[in-house]
Amino acid sequence: MRVSLDRKMLVAVSGALVALTLFGGFLGRTGAVEGTYDYLKVFNEVLYLAVNNYVEPVQVDALMEGAYRGMLESLDPSNEYLGATEYAKASKGEEGGAADVGIVLSKKHGYAAVVAVREGGPAAAAGAKTGDTLLTIDGHSTRVLGAWEADRALHGKPGTKVILGIGPADGGDRKTLTLERRVLPPPTPSGSMSGSDVGIVRLTGIREGDAKRLDQAIASIRSQGATRLLLDLRGCASDSLAEPIGVASLFMGDGVVVTVQDRYDGDKSYRSDGRKRAWQGPLAVLVDEGTHHGCELVAAALRDGLEVPVLGQRTWGAGTILSFVPLRDGDGVILATGLMESPAGKEWNGKGLDPDLVITGDPADKNDPQRQKAIDYLRGLQAHARRDAA
Repeated sequence: MRVSLDRKMLVAVSGALVALTLFGGFLGRTGAVEGTYDYLKVFNEVLYLAVNNYVEPVQVDALMEGAYRGMLESLDPSNEYLGATEYAKASKGEEGGAADVGIVLSKKHGYAAVVAVREGGPAAAAGAKTGDTLLTIDGHSTRVLGAWEADRALHGKPGTKVILGIGPADGGDRKTLTLERRVLPPPTPSGSMSGSDVGIVRLTGIREGDAKRLDQAIASIRSQGATRLLLDLRGCASDSLAEPIGVASLFMGDGVVVTVQDRYDGDKSYRSDGRKRAWQGPLAVLVDEGTHHGCELVAAALRDGLEVPVLGQRTWGAGTILSFVPLRDGDGVILATGLMESPAGKEWNGKGLDPDLVITGDPADKNDPQRQKAIDYLRGLQAHARRDAA
């Protein structure tokens, strides 16, 4: 076949990739990847053929961005390549607007996926569920969006609308939802009683200050006579590390809560933060697929550290620590640089935590039979000595 692409452009593109691979620094560390030139020769050949022979004209910039994204997401769905403008916004914590539709997102099988749906939000009212695939946002395929970009696309000014193309988790027909963005109150721990003996504390997220708020919720139900406690973490999503450690510390007293593996800096164990224990009686944790990241950390820590039974369904499986890494031209990547492990050395990234007792259900079901089964199980637990009981 006759090739007609300007070689200067291709050399420039390939040179940029070489620079990125060979000379790109990460947190002060540089070095060549073994076999880089062999891989780049193949990459260069594939790129050359694609640009010259694909049935339609190819935009090299878009093709290269796709290559960067694909390379990063093949390692971990949380990894993300961002152009200079987007990277500057992401690293500053910009969300794209104060209003949203009440969805926590991740990437799964190449598309944005619903991790959890905020109770009382527009998405919940429209029937969005954990595990649904967000195929499009305002007509744009989420295959070409990282998790941060997709989440930002859901944010905007109050009263504005966003159109979502959804592939339901149950395998039904694709549907379209038009949702109005709202300013939603932040999730906060809540407590309630089931009968005269079982206290229930519900967390749908873990943000700064929630360990103290949870302590207060537990104190409230304890004053109402609770002798057993169900920690309901269904649909609980959190990207934090410090605050989930504080939540676990309310139950654990002293001990390792989580260990983070770092390829270069080695393992670092985080112990409970020394705060006074809020609960020492019979305890169980209820989880589902929407239990994510920091909330998985809490469940794993309590199971390994206190032998607390975990009930419900397999969790999402987000167990990495993300870092913002700038590139020399202003672009940057969000990169998984740490891997969380439970006190027993078990990691859950990409596979989730399997419950000790499977109880299927949906928190949105009337009367919540899943929770009731967990309460019945908790009532059957006998108080037993904890390893670190006072």
